[in-house]
Amino acid sequence: MPSPLAKRSVETLLSVLLVVLSVLGAAGPSAAAAGSPAGPAPDWERIAACESNGRWHINTGNGYHGGLQIDPATWRAYGGRRYAPRADLATRDEQIAIGERIVRDRGLSAWPNCARTSDSDDSSSRAVEQTPPDDPAPQAAPRTRSLTSPGHTAARTYVVQPGDCLSVIAERTHTPGGTKALYDLNKDTLDQGPDHIYPGQRLRLRP
Repeated sequence: MPSPLAKRSVETLLSVLLVVLSVLGAAGPSAAAAGSPAGPAPDWERIAACESNGRWHINTGNGYHGGLQIDPATWRAYGGRRYAPRADLATRDEQIAIGERIVRDRGLSAWPNCARTSDSDDSSSRAVEQTPPDDPAPQAAPRTRSLTSPGHTAARTYVVQPGDCLSVIAERTHTPGGTKALYDLNKDTLDQGPDHIYPGQRLRLRP
């Protein structure tokens, strides 16, 4: 018959084993999650093409700068001042380095429209590749939507998007009279001058 001391030792050993197993069980999912592969890397060229027409040193005076249209507060918060005072004064690679930091912290939420455009463009490209060559209409439709849909609320108005400037808007919307006519139509809205436009402003496109 085992002594009380031996019985107590066995119970203690079993308790320790249970604790160790429970710790290992809790750590397992965390380790698996940490080791799981990250999502696909952002396509910075496509995001820049959407945000600023691929112009990495653009400054239209709308409060957002560079190819990725990063505002000054965000640029400073993620260490951009080590490269340049504003994003548009930094190189493409330096802007992407700050973009990577933003993604690690906030995901792609800083570019909600253009990040979705990058994903949808991949799907659209695959769909177009499967379209028979003798039917060009399905190929042209996605490109037309991607150029005209941002900012349009009606045939006679346009809502300014990040990275826009009057010349780009006039060309994109085929405004009669071009940039000068577009400015003349919206002098009341653009009271600070044609170079000071901001996302969310509604511009008239026709008299």
